[in-house]
Amino acid sequence: MFIHMARLVISLVLLQAISGCESGETEQLKSEIESLKQEIGQLSQEVGDIGDKVSEIHDLAFKKPKKQPRILPDQPNFSEGGNLPILGSSDAKIAIIEFSDFQCPFCKRFADFTFKDLKKNYIDTGRVQYVARDFPLDFHPEAVPAAVAAKCSFKQNSYWPMRDMLFSNVQQLGSELYQKSATDLSLNMDAFADCLKDQSVADKVAQDLALGQSLGIRGTPTFLIGRVENDLLIEPQIVVGAQQYPVFESLINELEKSEEEPE
Repeated sequence: MFIHMARLVISLVLLQAISGCESGETEQLKSEIESLKQEIGQLSQEVGDIGDKVSEIHDLAFKKPKKQPRILPDQPNFSEGGNLPILGSSDAKIAIIEFSDFQCPFCKRFADFTFKDLKKNYIDTGRVQYVARDFPLDFHPEAVPAAVAAKCSFKQNSYWPMRDMLFSNVQQLGSELYQKSATDLSLNMDAFADCLKDQSVADKVAQDLALGQSLGIRGTPTFLIGRVENDLLIEPQIVVGAQQYPVFESLINELEKSEEEPE
């Protein structure tokens, strides 16, 4: 079609050139020029229609539908009455539950970057409660021991600084690091050593893992974010992966807005 159109345009130009060069313009020449103009006009319209169709096909091919968030049923007793590591005000109307693995590089990335801004802008300001749970992946040999060490630190009110030490030393996870970190935190070392051997603590890690699996969690880090009513987490949304701060900021702001809107 485009080659044919080009030929018509060339023919039209030549005919107009001839008509301009000769003194006597014939009616036949005029007729041929008008015919060529009409045919070119028709082809131009067809080309335009084809362009519109191509544009529509492009939009259909590349416009991805917005992925709908995965919403879970309400989660009762989400903080287990304060028996889980938790940061923030108990009066906060929004809660985030983190499922993580201390040997997971993506969990470390989240802890090093996104979490710091979340803590500064939402947790420390009383707008969000932040709960930590374990989800040790079976291909990380130190995931469970590190989780146990963190829970033993929780028993001595030092979970969050221990967490920081573990994520800061992902490549050195092991008994030596756990002992050194506990010493640096001035923990009772006898109690810490006994706790590391306490099967009930390892069972608690396994319970966190089982809970996450029952919610459909497969990898780390994964988060549940929702509104809080008493100790009920309302229709929490699942966020998967070490998402950047703006993702959490947007979700939290939307939840706060819905909290303010009258029912």
